[in-house]
Amino acid sequence: MVRAGAGRKVALYTGLTLLFLATAFFLGWAWTQLSPAGRLTLGYVGGALLMGLGVAARERTERWFSDGLMGAGLATLYLTTWAGWERYALLSYAGAFGLTGAITALGVALALWRGSETLAIVATLGGFSAPVWLRGDGGGAPTNFFGYLAALNAGMLAVSAWREWRYHQLTCLVATIALLNGWAITSYAPEYRRLTLGFVSLYYALFGAAYLLPDALRRRTTDTVSLALFLVASLHYLLAGYALIRDEWREYPGAFLAAMGALYFALGWLKSLAKDSPADAALFTLGVVCVAVAIAVQFQPSAQVVLYSLTAAGLILVGLRLQTRLLYGFGALLTLAAVAAMWSVLIEPIRTRAVLLNEHGVGWLALLVGGGAALYGLYRDMQARSQSALDSVLPRYALAQMIAPALVIALAWGGAEQTLYAFELAGQKGAPLAHLLVSLAWTLIGAGLLVGGVQASVRGVRLMGLGMLALTTCKLFLYDLGFLQMPYRALSFAGLGLALIGVAWLYSRFGTADAPAN
Repeated sequence: MVRAGAGRKVALYTGLTLLFLATAFFLGWAWTQLSPAGRLTLGYVGGALLMGLGVAARERTERWFSDGLMGAGLATLYLTTWAGWERYALLSYAGAFGLTGAITALGVALALWRGSETLAIVATLGGFSAPVWLRGDGGGAPTNFFGYLAALNAGMLAVSAWREWRYHQLTCLVATIALLNGWAITSYAPEYRRLTLGFVSLYYALFGAAYLLPDALRRRTTDTVSLALFLVASLHYLLAGYALIRDEWREYPGAFLAAMGALYFALGWLKSLAKDSPADAALFTLGVVCVAVAIAVQFQPSAQVVLYSLTAAGLILVGLRLQTRLLYGFGALLTLAAVAAMWSVLIEPIRTRAVLLNEHGVGWLALLVGGGAALYGLYRDMQARSQSALDSVLPRYALAQMIAPALVIALAWGGAEQTLYAFELAGQKGAPLAHLLVSLAWTLIGAGLLVGGVQASVRGVRLMGLGMLALTTCKLFLYDLGFLQMPYRALSFAGLGLALIGVAWLYSRFGTADAPAN
């Protein structure tokens, strides 16, 4: 049965295609054989005849056969109108435009009457093809073109949203993107920037309403296909909007993306109230992406580190609080973005003549504050619950194991850099006291980690403390010993020696406490 049905449809569509081509060839031949009026009369009569046959056959045949005949009739009417304007020059611009609109309206009416998405797609393709071959008189701003697309999309998207025709929605989106890109390549000029942005925003609002509003009104989760189409439309709009507004708002290139991020967050919050998880996740995703890109294009790398670090910590903490995988996952991604931004900062030299409050120092502080808050939140959450849905995105202990060493590195590296820079500002670059203070700071960091690890019974923290002490020992023997003179040499060895004695004492206490348990 399936093969027989497919064979019948193939036969019909092949025959209709041949008939359509025959009409095209006939119109070309008619150029030399018939009078101007006769050339088009036959085309319109043929199209009307096909549509009439489709209407008449609706009670006697299956739906696909009658719909195919009516679709072929619509295509023939479009082709005839094109021939009358483009090839024969028998129709005026207004006449051809009006006929195209009437044919499109007729096609939509038939589609609604028959409940046929195929007819709607044929009518839509005909409607969107009109601006391609009806190029107007070539003068003035493209207001007519933009207005036509707005009216056509408003009508077509209303129909597709009402009938839930997903392929029809896809047709409208692809056709709109294709027409706008074609116009931008051939006709765009800077003086049309604001007009273009206004209409492009209107189109995006129409598509957004068509994709998100129907399911919301029906109080159900957003359809997957509609959500995917919304994401595609959003991507194109964000790229086009940023390109159009970048030169207009030269001082604030990230403002547009930041505003869109705020809008997506607001819509995502509304969707979360409606328990629409797919749309909620998609909108929050768009919001985070917009904000992240806005930060990247608006601020210098040092400011990016601050914003990425604090935003990442906030997302992780809120994700832990609400057990929301989306926020938690984005927080982890922004943490990586903060580290990457910090690396780009470190490539450049320090220019601000201030300790800590310089390009590098502000970044180090932001990483320490944001990472410390996130690490504390992870520790508390793992203490409160052993299992979490967040672990399916990235295990909490794995994220903690990535953040903790990064914090130790930031504390050691940043502290050493800012200490040496402070002596450089004081005119004592390379002073022995500076290196002595760095070694002392590293020793205190290692000892503090070790004490904290022992008290909290966290093996990883103890190992990081031992690692810092080992690094300090290597620095003392391989670097400091070469230039430190008395009394700095004695102080360095004494300080590290006392720290190591304290380590031994801690481990003796730790071992004694664990002995009964063993």
